[in-house]
Amino acid sequence: MKYFSWLNAAAVIGVLYVFVSCATPSSPTGGPPDKEGPKIVKTEPRTGTTNFSKQEIILHFSEFVDRASLEQAIVVEPDIGLSVNLDWGRKSVAVEFDQPIPDSTTLILTVGTDFKDTNNNKLASPEKIAVSTGDEIDEGKLIGNIRNAQTGEGNEGDRILLYREPVDLTQKANYIAETDTGGAFTFSYLREGTYKAFWVDDRNRNKKWDRQNERTQPFGKEFIELEDGGTDTLGTIFKTPVDTTKPSLQGIGLFSSQRLRMRFSENIELSDSASIAITDTTGNYLSDAYPLYIQPGERFVLFADSEDELGEAESYSLDINGVTDEAGNLLAEITQKFTGSAQEDTTRQRIIERNNLSGYYPEDPITVIYAKPIEGSLLSDSLKVVEGDTLLENWPNIKVESNKLSLLPNNRWKDGLKYEVRVWDPLIEDYRKFSPEIWHASQLGAVNALVEDSTISDVRLEIRNEESEISRDTVFSDSVEVKRLPPLTYTVIAYQDLNGNKSWDFGRVDPFKAPEPYFIQRDVPVEKAMTGELMIIF
Repeated sequence: MKYFSWLNAAAVIGVLYVFVSCATPSSPTGGPPDKEGPKIVKTEPRTGTTNFSKQEIILHFSEFVDRASLEQAIVVEPDIGLSVNLDWGRKSVAVEFDQPIPDSTTLILTVGTDFKDTNNNKLASPEKIAVSTGDEIDEGKLIGNIRNAQTGEGNEGDRILLYREPVDLTQKANYIAETDTGGAFTFSYLREGTYKAFWVDDRNRNKKWDRQNERTQPFGKEFIELEDGGTDTLGTIFKTPVDTTKPSLQGIGLFSSQRLRMRFSENIELSDSASIAITDTTGNYLSDAYPLYIQPGERFVLFADSEDELGEAESYSLDINGVTDEAGNLLAEITQKFTGSAQEDTTRQRIIERNNLSGYYPEDPITVIYAKPIEGSLLSDSLKVVEGDTLLENWPNIKVESNKLSLLPNNRWKDGLKYEVRVWDPLIEDYRKFSPEIWHASQLGAVNALVEDSTISDVRLEIRNEESEISRDTVFSDSVEVKRLPPLTYTVIAYQDLNGNKSWDFGRVDPFKAPEPYFIQRDVPVEKAMTGELMIIF
């Protein structure tokens, strides 16, 4: 009896093991980490099948997959009200439709890039399986691109809605596509007709445009006519991030009775006229605070130095002007209060950074930024400059402003000479040495920009190198030469300013307004003493 009991127990355990294994399949452990996404290795039926009469499509996968992710990634098009049920095998799934597919219909089953395996690796690009209940399958195709208007780069996962006439934007789109890693997308297996497409920030993934909460941008044409079996292009949408959120001051800390550390909600920028006033809690002015520097690597942190000591028993507030985020939004109203401090300043004087690391025009100052206001003459007196082969220990043009030590050229930095600047860093008790690049006329280049269509006028050109803070802005027709550019790489943006408002208008979906023609190219090189040519194609 005991013998049979143990056999029965072993059998039950074996059945339970098989049951659990089937319920939660997973990849075997060991070996190198899996970084490759799942693949659909086979479909039943194959894509392109005609006279399809069944109510299911079976997908076979290359590995075990995250089943929940497939439910979010499957899209059935066109939207004719079909619901699906998933019947799982170990490495396969039957996508079952709740009702027969209408006659003479091309049905597209798309598996999007949200689909992933059990190691969280996503499908590389959307997979489409198309079948037809008629004798023929629709072969029309629309292609296009979505790119970032600031960088020119594509982004994976942007959603494009496609409606077939008659268009009703209150209903779900007939088709939806997602961009690949390069920003490209394709609508396939379309029948002839008139279509309307646009990009939408489809946050709730419902295949509709929520006008209250979701942004949209149109293509250059509101409608496109697709021929039977034809291929056409929708063009490119340059998606512009619209940042209207004001940065906010999130925290104020005191390192001493005069040194303030301010943390903001996002990266900030200081205008030349930036100012900080310290007030009491009722808004009465008490003292000024000088903005020292934005923390390198943490561009949301600003240090400042108060002219007067802030007593530990007192409460204060701040009035800050000239601070924006990177999109130019002004700082939100400040509501924070803070208490002064009796702590002595233990900040060690040290070099934080210097301006214009890429180089300087002959008339530019070289500015070294220190951690706190410069006191006494040690730093200016210890400054040394090697001009060519000559060591100059008393540079005649030095300007000290709070924590900034600036070397001004003697009229101009001399052409044909190399410079080495030696500035004292109290933290290491030694000199920091650097050799600034000076951009003399012989080293400067130019860009000749030409518009491919010479009939286009009122083109606004922006060329910039953000690291060196070099920026040029001009309006032209046909062609323009931008001169005195250092030998760097630049981002060039051009658009036809049709309404003359000095900003690019990206259009409107409904009522339709076409975007102004737009062009962007990054990494445009400028060679010294050379004029490069750039063709602008809208």
